[in-house]
Formats: sequence, structure tokens, C-alpha cells
Amino acid sequence: MTFIRLAGCNAPELGLECLRWCDTRESWDQEGGVDMEVGDVILRVRLPRVCLTGGEPLLQKEAVIPLAREARGLGMQVHIETNGTLPPPSPRGSTLVAPATSDGRLFDWVTVSPKPPDYVIAPGWIGIADELKLIVDDQLTKDVVERLAADHPGAMVSIQPVWDAGVVSGNRLGLEPVPDPVAAKRAVKMVMDHPEWRLSLQMHKVLGIK
Repeated sequence: MTFIRLAGCNAPELGLECLRWCDTRESWDQEGGVDMEVGDVILRVRLPRVCLTGGEPLLQKEAVIPLAREARGLGMQVHIETNGTLPPPSPRGSTLVAPATSDGRLFDWVTVSPKPPDYVIAPGWIGIADELKLIVDDQLTKDVVERLAADHPGAMVSIQPVWDAGVVSGNRLGLEPVPDPVAAKRAVKMVMDHPEWRLSLQMHKVLGIK
């Protein structure tokens, strides 16, 4: 999968507490990155699947919609990951899955990853989110996940332990990266209590891939 990371994030202005453990701080700046036309972005993709991420990609929805349409028109599978604070865009008066190709979807997979402290998901995502991704830190509780899962029936629930920032930094010196051990235990317990949920790990960190 090719990750297309869009610049800009609304977490700082919203006071979201994911800022404590965010591993892509360089993506917060709306003026960061490089300005590119949709066609130039597509030309750099060499794999059949792409993930539009950030920051918060829907801050640039005027670019995300044509980018997704062009990629899908070329036969690529398009995944988007959003923090859910913004409502789904409504191209041509429809929804996020408005007609883009013959199957009628703009995205093949939509991941909504709400953040602490309130884990708020904007109206409009029910029935659109394919996956809820929750990061286990010192705030996420099973009750919060159960509430979100009940609000979004049919969405896969992925539980991902936060990474130990000190260990990740140490990895630059050759140490092995690992999830925070307390968060990992809590994540496993949540999944054991709810077998319909799944444990998610950031394998690119395990493999040292950026």
C-alpha cells in the first residue's frame, strides 16, 4: 500500500490529546509538505492500493475527492483514515461514497479513528465507517469503545496499543521498538473480553519501515 500523507491537522486547535503520542508531528502544519497536482501524485503511486492519511486528510477535501476518483478510475483501491471530527464531504449533494466509478463508491475502505479526551465522531459517519480504530493509551476505556461500536454497527473495531515514545526514540540507536507494555496488556484484555474486536499493531514500526 502507498500512503499519501496530506499536510495539516486540526488536533492542535481542537485540543485533542493524541498530540501527546502522535508519531507524525511533521504533518500538523497546513503549510508543510509540497504542493502537488492530483495527476502528479497519482504518477508516483506504484502499488494497487493507496491510503489517504494525514494529519487530517479531510481538511483538504477539495483535493481528496478528485484524488480518490482518479485513483479508483485507474483501478486502484483507495483507503482513507480520518479522525472523524469533520463530517463526510458531500460531493454533488451526496455522501462520502458518492458515485466515483461503476460500483458507486468513492473509497474502498473508510477508517475513523476518534481521539481523546471525548472521542467525538461528527454526524454523518454512521453507515459509512468500515472501521473504528481506537488507540489504547491511559485514557481509552472499554466503555468508550463499546459506546462507539454501538453507535456504528457493522464497523470493524480495531484496538491498537500506543507505542512507548522512549523506546521508539531509542530505536534510532538500534533498540527494538515495542508498544507500551501497559497499553499492550490493556489492548489484549479488551479484545479478549470482546472477541468480535481485533488487535491492531503498527507492523511498519516493528519492521522499521517509514
